Amino acid sequence: MKARIVEAQADLFEVGVLSQTAEVESVPMDRLLADPSGPPLVVIGGLLDAERLVEMRKLSSALARARVAVIVVPPFTGLDLGRYFETPVQLGVRRRAAYSAARITDGALEEVLGGEVKVRSDHFFDTALGGGMLAVDAQSKPVLLRYQATNTAGPVFFSTLQLLTYTALTDEAHRQSLLWHLLSWTPTVTAEAREIARQPPSPPKAEAVGEGLLVPVVLLLAAGGPQTAELLRSRAGALLGVDLSANDVGRALEELTRQGLAASDASAVSDRGALVRFLEQRGMHPYLRELGALLASEETIT
Repeated sequence: MKARIVEAQADLFEVGVLSQTAEVESVPMDRLLADPSGPPLVVIGGLLDAERLVEMRKLSSALARARVAVIVVPPFTGLDLGRYFETPVQLGVRRRAAYSAARITDGALEEVLGGEVKVRSDHFFDTALGGGMLAVDAQSKPVLLRYQATNTAGPVFFSTLQLLTYTALTDEAHRQSLLWHLLSWTPTVTAEAREIARQPPSPPKAEAVGEGLLVPVVLLLAAGGPQTAELLRSRAGALLGVDLSANDVGRALEELTRQGLAASDASAVSDRGALVRFLEQRGMHPYLRELGALLASEETIT
């Protein structure tokens, strides 16, 4: 079993713990950006700070295109992890009292590890992401998530479970089994895909640059149907944790109109089938179902 880390984290205690489970290679950031293909990358949360935001976004994009798994573990410096991986909705980390166990909610993972793992966690995730939920704490708060931007992208495993820490609240066999399982995600990467991953990104097109704006607007239009631009803004903030300006909504609608997915007026009827296909291509149909249920509940209450 092999794993990689960013060279800047080579001297951390957690890397020593990782080396008890996997053969660890320390790789400079510039080399990872030039050739991201290889074993999974383990990111200790302290690497995610404001100064590295742009660099980490570039790296996460390159790793996703190369279909490389990323495992993000504590301790965390910043508490807004989603912006480093450009998740379509907010992905925050919240501190709480220490728990000693987590309940597995993913069927495939449960077959391997059983229904519960005894691994300490001091945080949980505050997010609308739910389609990739793998484990929750005693309060049903997510502590292990798998985010995959598209069906063909490499996944990011976000963990508040302390997978690289020795503690009395953790069963060592459980910790190592879970870590081993995450590290064993090894997709087949073709030579063509590897070559594409090495190439610098093309100059951003309008729709590529606007993914962060397009996805929340598409989710809301597909789940809620015609609605005013102001309601789109309000729901994006309340339900998705995304702060959209009036200009953001206008730009998104303009681009969706250009692609034939929506009308330039949010209050007009859009092609829901096309919107759903847009989301399915990005592996986001589970989030559409969740959002649809939330909006249905909202309408029932009102």
